[in-house]
Amino acid sequence: QMARDAVGLMLVSGPKDVYEAVAEPLAKMTGEVWYVGEDGDRAAAYKLFGNSMIFVITAGVADVFAMGKELGISPDDALAVFSKFQPGGAIKGRGTKMARRDFSASFELTMARKDLRLMIEAAGGQPLVVLPGIATRMDEAIAKGHGKDDLAAIGAEVVE
Repeated sequence: QMARDAVGLMLVSGPKDVYEAVAEPLAKMTGEVWYVGEDGDRAAAYKLFGNSMIFVITAGVADVFAMGKELGISPDDALAVFSKFQPGGAIKGRGTKMARRDFSASFELTMARKDLRLMIEAAGGQPLVVLPGIATRMDEAIAKGHGKDDLAAIGAEVVE
């Protein structure tokens, strides 16, 4: 549908000369064409990265709704917090810290884990999608000595 409406983002990778030969027709099919490099698999990887975040955010919203249900707060009311609290900023802020292997604490992992425990408790018996997996990862990072480090340390193994 996005291609038919000529909106959205098209990721392209491969030989630069081939891209340049087809860039104009591709631009007519979308709102933006982003050439990401010569490596032919790079565009597919970037698409997976983007869709991964869509899935994680959607799963996180499901967990917010689970907590809300247990606490007697409607989904619409639970979503209202995001008119003030903008978690998307964590991608740039905490993501940059992770990529740079900067685990200096602005949100200490042990404190984040305490908050996560409270979230799981708030959900009661409601099914959760992502919070239990995050708890496991936090526990592993704390056990490896990252408790006083920033929450970003949950990615220490994959960026080191």
